[in-house]
Amino acid sequence: MIPAPSLTLPPEVQIDTDNEALVERVQTALTHSLSQTFQLCLDTLVRLASNVHGTVHLYLDFAPLSFGFMVLRQDGSSWISGGVLFHGPHDGGGNGGAPTYSVCISPQNGWTVHT
Repeated sequence: MIPAPSLTLPPEVQIDTDNEALVERVQTALTHSLSQTFQLCLDTLVRLASNVHGTVHLYLDFAPLSFGFMVLRQDGSSWISGGVLFHGPHDGGGNGGAPTYSVCISPQNGWTVHT
């Protein structure tokens, strides 16, 4: 995986730029009307990665507009993983139902970090 500076991601966030579906989904997230929630999630993940001098790797999740993530330590070992999931009316704001199958304490509209 290599950094994707053309997508204006923080340098600590890496994606597989050969994965066209992933690049397209990141571009959608960065230009979506709720993109500020995606940016807040990236900021949180970058702070987590800084704790171990590591990097954040995003990959596709099965849920619409959602991502999986893994924070890798500087030595390449995995430190923490989870999802950056998109919630809204389509999943009851994160009520545990399809398509995200994830629960939020209160209804959400936008991206949230799940571990």
